[in-house]
Amino acid sequence: MTITSIRRAFLPATLTTLVALMLSLLPASAQDAMTVDVRFPRGASGTTLSDTIEGYQTIDYRIGVSAGQTMSVQLDTNNSSNYFNISAPGASDALFNGSISGNSTNLRLTSSGNYTISVYLMRNAARRNETADFDLTVSVDGSAGQTPRPTTLPSGPVAPVSVGSGPDYWQVEGLGSDTLNVRSGPSTGNPVIGTVRDGDTLRNFGCTTSGSTRWCQVETPRGQRGWVAGRYLHESFGQPTSLPTVVRPRPQPQPVGSNPTPSAVSTADMPRFCTGEASARFGVRPAEITVNSVLSLPGNYVVQGWFDQADGSTQFFNCYFALDGSFQSVR
Repeated sequence: MTITSIRRAFLPATLTTLVALMLSLLPASAQDAMTVDVRFPRGASGTTLSDTIEGYQTIDYRIGVSAGQTMSVQLDTNNSSNYFNISAPGASDALFNGSISGNSTNLRLTSSGNYTISVYLMRNAARRNETADFDLTVSVDGSAGQTPRPTTLPSGPVAPVSVGSGPDYWQVEGLGSDTLNVRSGPSTGNPVIGTVRDGDTLRNFGCTTSGSTRWCQVETPRGQRGWVAGRYLHESFGQPTSLPTVVRPRPQPQPVGSNPTPSAVSTADMPRFCTGEASARFGVRPAEITVNSVLSLPGNYVVQGWFDQADGSTQFFNCYFALDGSFQSVR
């Protein structure tokens, strides 16, 4: 066999090996991300998409929506660590975070363009290479969904628009020793009228997207009403220490047991309440925490949860609630 024939014989195998090596070096996001354009059947205002993800796989469902329409999204899944986020056109932060707010939402949208619904597994489940079989139901405002199109954003002032039903109160988290500016309008171009700090509880008057930033109109414990960046706000079950006249009624928590206490938490709210308590206890952002459904035991209620630590290990914890719904401890 000549040298030329040997080179020809080994060249395909060598190229195949090099291609496989290059693919193995790609980041997980490059290999596991997939984009799907959402289209509704003719005459329909919604559709259900069924699929499966595994490990670090993410499916980005892209849908074109016009300003003023309401988009409803619901995720039904067999994996408790399976969530979805919604991103506005051109935005760097999620408009809706399912790991914080749950797997169902209704959003009235203030800008036109391509919105992305990202379905994923939390890191604890992705690292174990778990799978999730899910049904994603998407509907838009009673009119057919649009084919994805180039993004356009509204100009001029933006009126406050509620994102879903929204919590009654927000808690400021993630600032550390810094302060968060309260502005007269939903833009960094509006003047600063006050500040809030980590742990402050704010009354919620609705949120809106201006450009690529989510802004929420709030009232501070000092009675100032203005706008703050939504990325630092998380659902709170507390109340501001000082508020002026009540602007809108606050829904009362559902009683647990026959003799609820003033601080009772309904069983439906216990997982979210547990997330907030664990965040404060361990110094972890709520988005990084996963909790299970409530366990009803003979003497109390228990919510189990976990989060990934910086060293790669997993921290597990339990939140305990009395039978009357009052929070006891997290450990």
